Amino acid sequence: MSSPRIIRWLAAAALAAATCLAQAQDFPSRPLTLVAPYPPGSATDNVARPLALALQEILGQPVIVDNRAGAQGTIGADYVARAKPDGYTVLIASTTMFAGTSLMKSLPYDPIKSFQPVSGIGSTSMMFLVRADSPIKTINDLVEAAKTRKDPLNIGYGAASAQVVLAMFTNASGGKVTPISYKGTPQAITDLTGGQIDAAIVDIGNGVAQMNSGRLRALAISAKARSAAAPNVPILAEVLPGAALETVIAVVAPAGTPAPIVEKLDRALRTALARPDVKTRWAATTTEVVPLSTGELEKLLATDLPRWHALIKAAGIEAQ
Repeated sequence: MSSPRIIRWLAAAALAAATCLAQAQDFPSRPLTLVAPYPPGSATDNVARPLALALQEILGQPVIVDNRAGAQGTIGADYVARAKPDGYTVLIASTTMFAGTSLMKSLPYDPIKSFQPVSGIGSTSMMFLVRADSPIKTINDLVEAAKTRKDPLNIGYGAASAQVVLAMFTNASGGKVTPISYKGTPQAITDLTGGQIDAAIVDIGNGVAQMNSGRLRALAISAKARSAAAPNVPILAEVLPGAALETVIAVVAPAGTPAPIVEKLDRALRTALARPDVKTRWAATTTEVVPLSTGELEKLLATDLPRWHALIKAAGIEAQ
């Protein structure tokens, strides 16, 4: 490269760096959008709303929760992947989104390359539910029914994490199950309450609320240990050894978002997670606060994603 070309290249790089720094110093100067790729009332939505309230106080700009549900979260993810990489549109994502190539044959985005990790914010697990008047009283009963009933059990789910847990249950139990997919968890709960399906697998936050209402009975959770919110509900692994799954929740931005803006968002998110009001609201939905910096989240994804791909393959889930 000739000297004039080198000088021009260095000048362009310096200008780009200065522009990026100016953008970061001015950020945010208008409202932000936090996309929840599942419907209102879902676990993702329940996490997003108190987080948005805290962020708008910290950042000094409105933070709007935009529910873009459908196709197991891919509609919302695609919207953010195509958004301008300026930090004003970010996504509440989960491990299943990053492992999307094992669940979907064709995606309009790359689950890894299309996004810039910002912060890890929490983790959650899934809960098995039946109607309160169901003859199925325990998770052992559910396993037995799946094995011995003439017709397969109809078990509903409204999130990709629940789909993986259901496949793990089916594979580990050796039972007969017909998976019933819903647009979101609330729809699965509605059909379970109405008797259209035999059981449902939902996020633990919604599950505990339904259990406490007396309408539905909790059989088990997919976590590695019992939850303080439901200490009498066993973990699935107590009946099916090794059948445990927890989902990491994170905030991501479109790929190409400038590093100074990512850093500012990361700091704001971790400040929000330390607030007592956020912890209280999340505790009510049994979502554990797990703050991870951008670098820590990137390391976790590098180690956790191969396990998820292996679990999905072992569970026999075929990409749809």
